[in-house]
Amino acid sequence: MRRATAVLAVTLLATGCGVIGGSDARFDRSAPSVTSSTGGTPSDQSPGPGSSPGSSPGSGAAGDCPTSYAEPDPNRPRIRLSFELSADMTSVTGTEHVDFTPDLPIREMVFRLTANTAPSVDMGNSIKIQSATATPDGQPFRIDRAGAGAGTQGGLLVLPLGREVPAGQQVSADVAFTLKLGNGAFDRFGRVDQYAWWGSGQPLLAWERGVGWHTEPLLQFTAESATSEAAQIDLTVTAPARYTVLSSGVADQPADAGTGRRRWHAIADRARDVSVAVGPFSVKEQTVAGTRLIVGVPADQQPAELVRQHSRALRELTKRFGPFPFPVLTVARLPIGGGGIEYPGSILMLADDPLVAVHETAHQWFYGMIGDSQARDPWLDEAFATYAEQLVNNDGQPGAVNLADRVGGSMQDFGADSGRYYSTVYAKGSAALAAARTAAGPDRFDAALRCYVNRNAWRIARPTDLATALSGLPAAVAVLRKAGALP
Repeated sequence: MRRATAVLAVTLLATGCGVIGGSDARFDRSAPSVTSSTGGTPSDQSPGPGSSPGSSPGSGAAGDCPTSYAEPDPNRPRIRLSFELSADMTSVTGTEHVDFTPDLPIREMVFRLTANTAPSVDMGNSIKIQSATATPDGQPFRIDRAGAGAGTQGGLLVLPLGREVPAGQQVSADVAFTLKLGNGAFDRFGRVDQYAWWGSGQPLLAWERGVGWHTEPLLQFTAESATSEAAQIDLTVTAPARYTVLSSGVADQPADAGTGRRRWHAIADRARDVSVAVGPFSVKEQTVAGTRLIVGVPADQQPAELVRQHSRALRELTKRFGPFPFPVLTVARLPIGGGGIEYPGSILMLADDPLVAVHETAHQWFYGMIGDSQARDPWLDEAFATYAEQLVNNDGQPGAVNLADRVGGSMQDFGADSGRYYSTVYAKGSAALAAARTAAGPDRFDAALRCYVNRNAWRIARPTDLATALSGLPAAVAVLRKAGALP
């Protein structure tokens, strides 16, 4: 995510002025916010799910580095989503079917209700669960508050399974819900005039392989706190026939749904989440760096400039990090201001800004393909996206590396202080990566980073995975440790 305030925060840091922004710091390993079926919490000292314990030290820059992206888990979740937008574009009724094979024993299924985050609720957004069942032996669902906004059901949907289900046995869930869309603000949900959009609009399966369920409280400001594995997602959106739907995934031709409505269908083969935008978009498509780029802008605008910005981002970033991770990048320019919000294979743009275009496109590698716990390790996507943006635009802020807060902390550390979040995670995190690159030598650092990207594709990475990739570059590791980014 890139906010206009985040851009301002980085700019102000360079002049020594105050900052506007966010929140992130040290994850409390004793807090019961990440649990397996046995209630355990992870240790960052053990190899993460994307680690290669048998690799030699410094393998990130050595000959055993993978030469292509790792394949996604063949047992990844399979999710079928259906959204139906109301005629007045104020609400969405949805259904979700999930088939999930855990790699640890479980007694329940847990979903995050992102739309019930306090600042989203303040803008008129919310999600309400109408029904939810799980098999086998599912029990009545419950909803935990988990820091949700006032007046909502809560922030976590929990489906007890009635017994312990062993690792490797498939479980399923069916959920029906209603998503309310507030009137235009910088958020992943909303509507303005003839436009509506939502991302993370469904209950989001909150599992991390090798760790368990993520049950951290929802945030008190607009940012990310989700953890979700790459999944196979089948997405259907039904909307008024006069509008175009832009979404995550590879779309089919729309079909008539009767009574002045059309049905849009897409497949996202390896996506952690999805976004949808609906409205009278003017759409342009072209192929860039082997990727289908689809850009939609409000009907009274021309898409050429946004196409140019994202084409440049695709060309520059594929040179640095490897092939674009998805077959399609769909960009929807919404008729409000604020920045941009990333989703796997799709972007909700709320600004006409080349900085935002590069930042959100970089998230397709750092978050979309290489996942992270955005609650526990938010710097692993936001600092990297900002670093990539600054590499491409040659506009880094090296002085930010001297800020006091620790880069590698969790969202819990910042509470409601969004300013510290943006200045620490975005500005100091990207400055620390740039300083580590200088210390190690750009060519060696870039090679090690490509190793990190290839090895951790389609996984949820941890700081220890980056440390493994950089272990042959002690000068880089020293810089990142000093910044509090690595353990």
